[in-house]
Amino acid sequence: MTTHQFVVREAARETPRAALLRLDASAARFSFTAGQAALVGLAGRAARKPYSIASSPGESRRSGLLSFLVEVGPDGQARPNLDGVRAGSLVAVDGPVGRFVLPRRLPPELLFVAGGTGIAPLRAMIASALERSEPPRITLVYSARTPAELAFAREWRRLSRRGRVRFCATATREADSSWRGRRGRIQQAWIDAFVRRRDPLCFVCGPEPFVARLAEMLRAAGVPERRIRRERY
Repeated sequence: MTTHQFVVREAARETPRAALLRLDASAARFSFTAGQAALVGLAGRAARKPYSIASSPGESRRSGLLSFLVEVGPDGQARPNLDGVRAGSLVAVDGPVGRFVLPRRLPPELLFVAGGTGIAPLRAMIASALERSEPPRITLVYSARTPAELAFAREWRRLSRRGRVRFCATATREADSSWRGRRGRIQQAWIDAFVRRRDPLCFVCGPEPFVARLAEMLRAAGVPERRIRRERY
């Protein structure tokens, strides 16, 4: 496994529980496939933790930036492997790793289901799919505890308005009267409606119980196991 060292260009809070790290990879050859992850930690420290790459390969080539969505605590600090990370920090990246990837040949319909920060690899996949000359029809179902914890929310709404992504968001806990999305956990009826007569290739990412439950729901909706790809953390 190859180790790279990158300078943090930006470290900004994306949601109350996650920060978006953008690393300057313009001088390196870091090749990856949308959906893959890497082991990340501050340079000079032994601690590494796997994070999915949130940028697509095309975006990273054009911008020279490699993006990761990392969990943070209430004080904004990341876990020990990235504790104190900020713009200008030197970060070690081992990888890429993982087989949860967007295939080269895509079917006409893709369904992505994310829980919390599980949106990161799906964002890379969606961006990559939309770069194709004939992009597939894309549906994104995204579940988070609160509306504020929906990462990349403005991007999803913009793509939805343009008709490029069908976007369904739900808040499982607190949501005030201004919230116009759905409420509660993802329901079987929703999955049935998104799957019916479409035969999508499905990608699910999130906490292990979430992924297990959604895989069951997809099978109940008639999706064969071979068309369900999953990533847990």
